[in-house]
Amino acid sequence: MTATIQDVARAAGVSVGTVSRAMNDYSDISAKTRERILEVAKEMNYRPNLVAKSLSSKHSRSIAVILSGFLEDVMFNDFETMLMKGCYQFAIEHDLDISMYVINTKTQTEKSYEQLCYEHNIAGAVIFGLKNTDPYFKSLEESNKPCVTIDVEVGGENVSNVTNDHVAAFDELTQYLIDQGHKRIALVSGRKNAAVTVQRFEGAMNAMKRNGLELPKEWVIYTNFLKDEADSEVEKFLKEHGEAGVTAFLCMSDMLAIGTIEALKKSGYRVPDDYSVVGYDGIYVTEHTDPKITTVDQNIKDKGYEAAHLLYDMIEGIRPAQDLILPHSLVIRDSVKKV
Repeated sequence: MTATIQDVARAAGVSVGTVSRAMNDYSDISAKTRERILEVAKEMNYRPNLVAKSLSSKHSRSIAVILSGFLEDVMFNDFETMLMKGCYQFAIEHDLDISMYVINTKTQTEKSYEQLCYEHNIAGAVIFGLKNTDPYFKSLEESNKPCVTIDVEVGGENVSNVTNDHVAAFDELTQYLIDQGHKRIALVSGRKNAAVTVQRFEGAMNAMKRNGLELPKEWVIYTNFLKDEADSEVEKFLKEHGEAGVTAFLCMSDMLAIGTIEALKKSGYRVPDDYSVVGYDGIYVTEHTDPKITTVDQNIKDKGYEAAHLLYDMIEGIRPAQDLILPHSLVIRDSVKKV
């Protein structure tokens, strides 16, 4: 049976990352530790998948986009597509090899981020879809390999985060509804405790409190950022609260706004004549729905581009790890009626 890097790490009493760094002659590994690891590797007849020297991030021209939770998602939507387009555009412009890997919570327990990079000759990665309960969320903090997360702040000297000011953006979106006369607003929320859900909820509450409005608990509709869940939950909400309830639905994503509009239409209502609906993200399809959806445009493609740019600069030592906050814009279309 062929020995793996985990076998070597276990036998040498060190981490997989330490084995990788010893094989690549990193200066922060002592000569004694390196010698022991190389001796163990030789005794176990361990051979890395690729030539060790080529694995050093100092020489590699390969980066990756890592999607977490992709297999669990019901559908692949414009957000991921636009994000990857931005990453790939930067890679092409700078003559970088770029690949995509799909992980989930289970695979994160089986293979560390550093091991994934080592086995595939990756200098670093842009990681999207990471939850604060995922194994990588904690282990990345100690990683020696550069990475850039999207919309989730992990921490660590080699981890950057590219995001928007979701609090300010959702405040602006909520204020727009209020300025159009809407005082009874239902919130179609994303996954409970997700970082962006918490931030967008804070933005909504800031605007409502500033205008002397309240958001009753029964007017918060929780979903997992899935269109079909928005469809079914909003339909249920309408049956329970009827026409005497809210006048607008404030949605935490464009896909939730699309699901909300579908539920309203199935229930015999018109948008925006009977109910107004707003979304968040700025995905392409919102320009072609009926009606076209008012939304916050995160400039997702730019987010992917800037994430890859920041990763490249970290690898080259041009910029340190940092939180990069990108601008957003409010896009007013046809899904809101002034009341």
